[in-house]
Amino acid sequence: MRSVLSLNHTDKPQKYGGNYATCSDSYEKAHNKAEWFHEQLFSIAFLTKPNSTVQIIFILIIFISIVGMLGNGCVIWQLGFCLKRNNFTTYILNLATADFNMLMSAAALSAIMLITVSKENYVKAIQTFFGQLNMLTHCVGLYLMTAIGVERCLSILFPIWVHCHRPKHLSTTVSVLSWILSGLFNIIEFLLHYFCLTEAWVTFLRIISGVNLFIFIPVMVVSTLILFIKMSFRHQPGKLHTIMLIILLFFIVTAVPYSVLFFLCIIDYQFHVIAIPIYTLLNVVNSSINPIIYFFVGSRCNCKSWDSIKVVFHRVFKDETELTELRTHNNIMMK
Repeated sequence: MRSVLSLNHTDKPQKYGGNYATCSDSYEKAHNKAEWFHEQLFSIAFLTKPNSTVQIIFILIIFISIVGMLGNGCVIWQLGFCLKRNNFTTYILNLATADFNMLMSAAALSAIMLITVSKENYVKAIQTFFGQLNMLTHCVGLYLMTAIGVERCLSILFPIWVHCHRPKHLSTTVSVLSWILSGLFNIIEFLLHYFCLTEAWVTFLRIISGVNLFIFIPVMVVSTLILFIKMSFRHQPGKLHTIMLIILLFFIVTAVPYSVLFFLCIIDYQFHVIAIPIYTLLNVVNSSINPIIYFFVGSRCNCKSWDSIKVVFHRVFKDETELTELRTHNNIMMK
């Protein structure tokens, strides 16, 4: 039985039209765009010599970061070693830890940018490490703020239900999951970048930015809006809710634009030279402002007599709000 398949060799170049050529052209265009985005991002973020405006921004980042690290270090010390931990302070302790690491990475990266523009591999590795740490802590802060906003919103809407049904170790579980999820995202991003899978790297950045922008941020904004509306009808809203509302509002104003603009840049494959320093400055301001808020709310803005730091933090972070709300609701139900 003879085979009907025959292989004819020819030296003439053969062209394959149809879907293969279309897919090949599409892939090449997508790959070229991804390569352009990669080179543009890293040339702006790490390797390009900054101009005078960018240098001023870097100096501001370093100065604000030092002040913020002192404040967050004080929060970590007080909540980690001096005060009894509760559900609320577990979130704040992890948030302060993320903010401290974010400020440290931002200050180090800004200092490197001001000192050297070397393209040696070890300089690139150091800059990439601090850039990854910056992204990691930003994601952790976003997830923690979303969890805090949702829990504060539920506690002010359904205080009795939250008190009776809230899992005992929810704060610890959510905090650990925030670190693990952010760390996993950064490991995958690092591996894609390390093995030069540029198109997959850009696609992954789009997915993570889209998840942060269209899932976590809307949930946080809606919970903040509900918290603001409910607190506006109260004469004495309580320190915990006041602090959380202020922190959430500052986060929305400073950190949310970072996620929005970064996502738009990934979609359009375009970065302006001043974009990344501005993003970093907004994140630094957001990470540095929280200890100041804790201190002023705890001291009741009384500038004549400043209490000790331990007393101020104890006044801020004790769970008196939930107890007051439960007593109020119980009295209403008894009547």
